This record gives sequence, C-alpha cells and structure tokens, in this order.
Amino acid sequence: MNVFKKIAKFLTTTPDRTPVYWLNVQCDHCGEIIKTRINLYNDLSIHYGKKAQSDTYFCRKVIVGTQRCYRPIEVEMTFNHERKLMERQINGGKFVEEG
Repeated sequence: MNVFKKIAKFLTTTPDRTPVYWLNVQCDHCGEIIKTRINLYNDLSIHYGKKAQSDTYFCRKVIVGTQRCYRPIEVEMTFNHERKLMERQINGGKFVEEG
C-alpha cells in the first residue's frame, strides 16, 4: 500500500508557491481593468546599496489590455531588500483595488 501512496504523491502536482505581487490597473482611455502579477524572484532587478540592507529592487512593467483599445500602461515599482513594495508609479492608467 505504501508503494501506491508514494507513486500517487509523486504524480500529483503541487500548487505554485512562488511569491508574487498582484497588481490591478485601469486604463485611462477605455476603462478596462487588467489584473497582472509580478514574480518577486524573476521580475525584479536589483540596485545594490552600500550595505545589504540598503539594496532595493526595481520593476518596470508595460501592461496591455485585451478587450478594447490596446494602449500600453506603464508601471514602475520599487521594493526594499525584503521585496516589500516601497513606491509605485503609473502612466496611462490608475491603480485600482481588487473588487
């Protein structure tokens, strides 16, 4: 019986546990709300500081909707050394809360 449990455990998929930051934006032109994610390990670029705790991460993402106008929305974000959001800016849209 243990052999079958081991095989079943090996064959079943585990959920993706990659740390992500979810982002909801609304296009200024057409009003479409777009939900996208930022992988906190692969989408960030590091900016080295003088100490390890002064390192920051930067992410620039261009988001394009699929329903109406296809205009690009540019988002720039800065994260601290623990990959927590410090500041964000948007051009071509606005940030909206999930709803």
